[in-house]
Amino acid sequence: MKLFSKTEMQSLESEGVYAGVSLWEMMAGAGAQLARAAIDKWGQPKGPAVVLCGKGNNGGDGFVCARELAELGAECAVLLLHGGPNTDLAAAAFARLPPSVKVLSPGAEAEAALMGAWLVVDCVFGFGFRGELDRISTGYLRLANSLPCHRIAADLPSGAECDTGRVSPDTLRAELTIAFTGAKPAHESYPAKEYCGEVRICPVGIPPELVSKAGTSGEVTGSEHLRALLRPLDIQAHKGSQGRLLMVCGSWGMAGACVMAARAALRCGVGLLDIVCEERVYPLLAGAVPEAVFTVLDGPDRLFGSLKAANACVLGCGLGNGQESLIRQVLGCCPVPLVIDADGLNFCARTGFDLSALPVPHVITPHPGEAARLLGRSVAEIQAGRIPAALELAKLSDGPALLKGAATVTARPDGRFAINPTGNPGMAKGGSGDVLAGMIGAFLSQGAEPFEAARGAAYLHGLAGDRCRDRLSARGMLPTDLSSELLEIFKDFERD
Repeated sequence: MKLFSKTEMQSLESEGVYAGVSLWEMMAGAGAQLARAAIDKWGQPKGPAVVLCGKGNNGGDGFVCARELAELGAECAVLLLHGGPNTDLAAAAFARLPPSVKVLSPGAEAEAALMGAWLVVDCVFGFGFRGELDRISTGYLRLANSLPCHRIAADLPSGAECDTGRVSPDTLRAELTIAFTGAKPAHESYPAKEYCGEVRICPVGIPPELVSKAGTSGEVTGSEHLRALLRPLDIQAHKGSQGRLLMVCGSWGMAGACVMAARAALRCGVGLLDIVCEERVYPLLAGAVPEAVFTVLDGPDRLFGSLKAANACVLGCGLGNGQESLIRQVLGCCPVPLVIDADGLNFCARTGFDLSALPVPHVITPHPGEAARLLGRSVAEIQAGRIPAALELAKLSDGPALLKGAATVTARPDGRFAINPTGNPGMAKGGSGDVLAGMIGAFLSQGAEPFEAARGAAYLHGLAGDRCRDRLSARGMLPTDLSSELLEIFKDFERD
């Protein structure tokens, strides 16, 4: 599914005008869709409706909505939070309000009307909002959030930024958001996603063929992307043709991270798995992953030979802070596509290693804490704007960056990104990221392009998590359950 940024949606609207659809027709369509959606969701009006309107064209959508609701028999009031309309389109819509619709300005009467509302329609700001809400908007949106009324938002809840997913304090918490023409990044990325409630995409008059051919920098990963990654196996496949993956993972006290990554890689079809480990860790890993071969470290030549024989490498899961020399060696001489996770990323943050100087394709997979260390930010800053953080990480590394968390974001250095729709809070346990790193490594070793390997693995990882939740419960599921769940997913794909 495409995600339209502010400028991409403005460009699409311009194309719609060029195709013969006026901006007035789009505004009329948007306002009508709002009213219809409210009735469809909650039935015929059971009390007063209050439409919160800004002074721009989003307010114009609200005026149309108010007229439609009044025609359906609702007692309706329009609250002009910032004064009268300041665009010709909004003014034209305002002039068509029927006499039965009350027009209110901020004050005691407006507050009383809002407190008695059955339905609040948010048309204060649209997809152009950025920054912080003004004092008046904050007060009325906070009041609306506190009331036992239904809340519907036009395009985006006021206070949410379209392109970044950031939210201002007291952003409207909508039960239903009507996305005009197409979804926006904020509909799918936290924290804004939490404020949108149910999101419905509704057309407003732009020809569907224009929407379908429009280019966007963002999209939501779907099953079609996973299907492209899971190509049918060649009838003549053998272990040498299914990819050789090298894992430089695990250390004394953290061998489990390597085990989880290794089992996930094997479940994803890697033909040969070679694990680099210390001699004292070898017995633990060999017993847990009998399918693997091992490069037991007794000199640098063995590491270099294993790297040269591999098709891809996973670096970092459970390595700890005492393996700086090993990490430096891998980063300095790895000749194959590389997944850098966990302590590999911590090493880069701690030493200032220039990820963009790596001569091979690579994917970095930070969680918010690792992202914060790489970018010199706080975790709160990363989480407040996950899309821009992922894009910044991709530019920093000059390769795909996968920012883990709810609605994982996979970004490219050129500004394109994908948001993952699968996964659940039950996956918020140590070890889930190790499973994901192993999956990405497996797909890289089998020839997948790095960005597609990362976004596809994230989708598959989350899908396995959702099935585990349904089968075992979110609270009780474990990261080790994820690899087993992959079996059923792959069976389903092979049946289709």
